[in-house]
Amino acid sequence: MRKVTVGIPAYNEEKNIANLLKSIEGQAGGLVHEVIISDDSSDGTPEAVRKFSSQTRLDVVHLHHKKRRGAAAAWNEIFMRASGDVIVLYDADTVPALDCTARLVASLGDASLCASNSQPVPAKGIAGRASAFISSWLQSMRQAGLSKYTAMGRGLSIDALAAKKIAVPNDIIAIDLYLQCKVLEMGLGVKYDNEAIVYFQPAASMEDLASQVIRAVNGHCQLREYVARMGMNLPLSVLLNRTARAMVSDPLGAASTAIGYAKIPYYKRRLAGTNSALWHTATSSKSIDLRVPDGSMSHTFL
Repeated sequence: MRKVTVGIPAYNEEKNIANLLKSIEGQAGGLVHEVIISDDSSDGTPEAVRKFSSQTRLDVVHLHHKKRRGAAAAWNEIFMRASGDVIVLYDADTVPALDCTARLVASLGDASLCASNSQPVPAKGIAGRASAFISSWLQSMRQAGLSKYTAMGRGLSIDALAAKKIAVPNDIIAIDLYLQCKVLEMGLGVKYDNEAIVYFQPAASMEDLASQVIRAVNGHCQLREYVARMGMNLPLSVLLNRTARAMVSDPLGAASTAIGYAKIPYYKRRLAGTNSALWHTATSSKSIDLRVPDGSMSHTFL
């Protein structure tokens, strides 16, 4: 059996870190060798991790830093410290489905990186509906084949030997896309597992929605030449076709997204850090309180 290291980059995640750790504990089944948390938090995250660690059999390694270093530094630290054969990365404000880790590990049979399917929990309001629409649109892009939209940092797996050859520059915003480019550059395979589901809380405010969209756009612009060199740009016909399908299947979500995008220029002037790797942190997407269906099983996170 392959040893698995679960890596969690964390920054002020006191509202959800225990939920994520409980989920990992619940699905482990002997699969997870260790959990490494690279943490820059200044809130109650360290205490939440300590409390969980005292009550679990999981081997939790908590690396707390007093200064915010950014997600790239956290990923690099996890890569270097991991002792597993496979590294599974989860954002700290997510909750993976019960079989997600196992699926991400199994999918590495003929690839060195596997992307998950990030799914929003039910949301209301313009920002929430727009987040759900964008998520559905991204899922359709991934199903269309390998592209710059394939990898998603909310949940992915990578072969540890490949990961240890990668050092993510601290100024990179779209770390997941950079990782995908580096894996392909090494001549290794990348794939997407639509059944490896990671749940997240959509942005509930227009400010948080704008922050996430601006950050994503800036991150992709930063790697535009790299993406083109790796041949990952989707054909325009595919892009338009998938977008039209998404709009027809969810017109309310499409309208909400249009409203959200119309407000981006305003928030771009107002928000600080959207063009930096130390980005503005959304506050409305930091906790998940739901019952997650997984076939015949479910679990509650409070």
